[in-house]
Amino acid sequence: MLISEKLYLLLTKDDGRPETVMSSYGYGMNAAVIADLILGGRVGLTEDSNPRITIIGAGPIGDPVLAHSLEKLEGKDGTSLDSAVAINRLCNIRLVTDSLAKQGLVEHGERSFFGLGKGNVKVLNGQLERQFRFGLRSVLQGQREAETHEATLLSILQGMGVVPNVLAEEIEPLSAAESKHRIKEVATDSRAGDAVRKAVATMNSAVATTTILPGSR
Repeated sequence: MLISEKLYLLLTKDDGRPETVMSSYGYGMNAAVIADLILGGRVGLTEDSNPRITIIGAGPIGDPVLAHSLEKLEGKDGTSLDSAVAINRLCNIRLVTDSLAKQGLVEHGERSFFGLGKGNVKVLNGQLERQFRFGLRSVLQGQREAETHEATLLSILQGMGVVPNVLAEEIEPLSAAESKHRIKEVATDSRAGDAVRKAVATMNSAVATTTILPGSR
């Protein structure tokens, strides 16, 4: 499952409403799909304090979510990460929910009268999200090292400034300051092995510790 799909589930209540009011939603989803493209070998990052995107993969890509985002990045080789996460609809949320619907995790509701507007998205199966949350809790409590996707999710949520709301149960009994420190540790962990994971670690560190996302403190 894509990191962007996991982030969508974490940010969405079962009735389709957002977990909390957030102005940085689009930025966070964009950061997640950039991580997906890195893991897919389609883009890389320089090791600057504000890393720059490098396009390294050509040719067709089977996943509609990634295909859309890669197309949006074409011609933007060398753009900074903070500029990339601000690209309008870099991550197409409808494509994300379409993918989740095909996996039987969500369903699209009916559109409004005359077929206008967007149909609500309802979460059908929360088991996977509960598994994600259990894993994130284990990492936050220091019970084990973070997997690549977990480090990225925590970094993005911190960059968005929504950890106390979205992960309220998972951070207990840590204080807000303690959880922030723990996520910074996870995000800046340099033990990632291959070049792809090192690129993801570079993005995690930038997102969690700088003001690339508008929710950063």
